[in-house]
Amino acid sequence: MVRGQEFHSIVYNIFTEVNGYMQSEQLQVNCPRCQEREGLSHPDGKFNLEINTAKRVFRCWKCEDPHFSGSLGRLIRTFGGYADYELYKSYAGTFHDYSDDEDEKEYEVVQLPPEMIYFSQMDAKNPNHFEAYNYLINDRKLTRDTILKYRLGFCLTGKYAKRIVVPSFDIDGEINYFVARNYDTRLKKKFPYLNPYADKDKIIFNEGLVNWDSTVYLIEGAFDMFSVPNSIPLLGKTLSSTLFYKLKELRPEVVIILDPDAYKKSIELFYTISSIYVDCEEKVKIVKLPTTEDIDELRKNHGVKEVIKALYSARDLNVDDYFALKLKKPYENYGKRRYSLNSENNRW
Repeated sequence: MVRGQEFHSIVYNIFTEVNGYMQSEQLQVNCPRCQEREGLSHPDGKFNLEINTAKRVFRCWKCEDPHFSGSLGRLIRTFGGYADYELYKSYAGTFHDYSDDEDEKEYEVVQLPPEMIYFSQMDAKNPNHFEAYNYLINDRKLTRDTILKYRLGFCLTGKYAKRIVVPSFDIDGEINYFVARNYDTRLKKKFPYLNPYADKDKIIFNEGLVNWDSTVYLIEGAFDMFSVPNSIPLLGKTLSSTLFYKLKELRPEVVIILDPDAYKKSIELFYTISSIYVDCEEKVKIVKLPTTEDIDELRKNHGVKEVIKALYSARDLNVDDYFALKLKKPYENYGKRRYSLNSENNRW
């Protein structure tokens, strides 16, 4: 029997591509820290992060200064959802040497880049300022009202140079996160996003703008937020524990709209939320987008009317959704790359 096999399904749920799944106590996945640091919109496909499920530890062999390593619980808590971490603790708690103290991690307080310029303060005569503004107006097809409503900014210098900054404010108006999207076509493919290293599990993106008495739309990315009213970017495909508890407390009407390539995740999310909407499961709906475009691309390419049409298509699950959830992704990549945590070259 593979030691730590009970953790494999949790790892698979978070990373979806797992070398060694159900076959080895040493798993390899794509490193989310590498993805964030390099500003990639998708995993890099290099499987640099190795997990030893028997020892409940992980390490990325690429991340340096600082090293990215620690307990498996910390990895699951940071990049998984509430249900993932609770399930992990229930399994890990059966081991005499486990304490959830090992999963704790302190993050620095998030601050907006000091060099950021709000578009409300831009100099229209400055060509560098206008370049950033032109990207939002012509490339992203946003309105000036939207730019001002979400207090968007941009940077010309520093770590976030040539990037649009989408800030997130909590209910007290304090900054708690931001997304930085480049608008320089020379960097577009390699470094689209560059975000702060912060605990996303503790925030609800732009909660200060959410009306909990109205229908709340759950979407993937910050730029999707500009196309859907009263929406919350998940900054991924899972619920943070903070959002989970907020939904459990308030139980607003909620509609899930993830990208077309993540429709199976949408169905899983539907079940997760429905489980806490006791006696009011009808408040949870799902949208299957009509094309391969995400909701922001749908607005840009086809107009607001198509977005409205998609929102009106919100529904309960049907038989096709049930079978879609049962489909398993073919096991790939196993054997392409293997490490040993105990080898002389890769020693903990």
